[in-house]
Amino acid sequence: MKTILTLSLIGLLLAACGGAATGPRALKAGEKPVVIASTLHLGCLAAIVGGDDAKVELLAKEGADPHGYDPTIEDRRRLESAHLLVVNGLNLETFDAGKIAAASAITLVDCSKDIPEKFLIEAAEDEHADHGHGHSHGHDHGHEAHDPHVWLSAEGAAYQAAAIAAALGKLDAAHAKGYSDRAEELKKRLFAIRDEFKPKLEKIANKKFATDHDAFAYFAREAGLGEASFLRKVPARSVSVDERRKLEQELKAAGARAIFVEPGHDSDAAKEVAASLKIKLATLDPFEMGKLEPKSFEENYRRNLQTVLDALGE
Repeated sequence: MKTILTLSLIGLLLAACGGAATGPRALKAGEKPVVIASTLHLGCLAAIVGGDDAKVELLAKEGADPHGYDPTIEDRRRLESAHLLVVNGLNLETFDAGKIAAASAITLVDCSKDIPEKFLIEAAEDEHADHGHGHSHGHDHGHEAHDPHVWLSAEGAAYQAAAIAAALGKLDAAHAKGYSDRAEELKKRLFAIRDEFKPKLEKIANKKFATDHDAFAYFAREAGLGEASFLRKVPARSVSVDERRKLEQELKAAGARAIFVEPGHDSDAAKEVAASLKIKLATLDPFEMGKLEPKSFEENYRRNLQTVLDALGE
């Protein structure tokens, strides 16, 4: 049913936009690039990279969950007046971004398309089905079998910021250096935060932990935490008794110290596991919902690292 509704909305959007467009919209003299981002994290990255030279908006309303968002007819006007539609790719979006971008005469920027294959982590089994994905969205099909949550690591976020800078620079050559410089400065700041926490995290003896949602594989790998267990692959999906029992057994056998929940989602199952095993319960933020405040991206990355240190440290 969800797929049918999504396709119906796409059809309405295509009709509203007049069917096939002539091509991506060029920048007029004296005009600022307008970027529409499919997710909060991409909106923040675009705002950091764009600085004062670009205008950035979110495709979905602030606070909307990107895992279940479908574009509405009301999005038509903003898409038709924008220049770039920035998406995460790796099958995160549930709508057909390629068709919508083409119909709106807007350039589609898949921010994960050029991430090296060796960096990517294979998606958990059935992740695409759980997300309601499985459509071809005009992205590199070879990337579709990978975990989409690349932005939760400093390196992954840097790759996506670089993709945005390149797209903005191609559209707006007069400010290309500024876009590139800001992306590189962001990379340096994120890497500095990562390197600040690395020696502290290395001292943790038992790094075994679990998360409510399967979103932190890149974060855990970069922080040297190993592979994280999880309750469910998709937030808001109910947790079965078998899933809970399996996780409890894994964490008990490993002597795990914590389970992490996410803001904005039901955490009852995770709380029950934590109480049963008498381990810590803390919050890690996948940065998928909230307000478009550029500085909050780096703040969230630092806060997640500090949360892990506090929960798993001695």
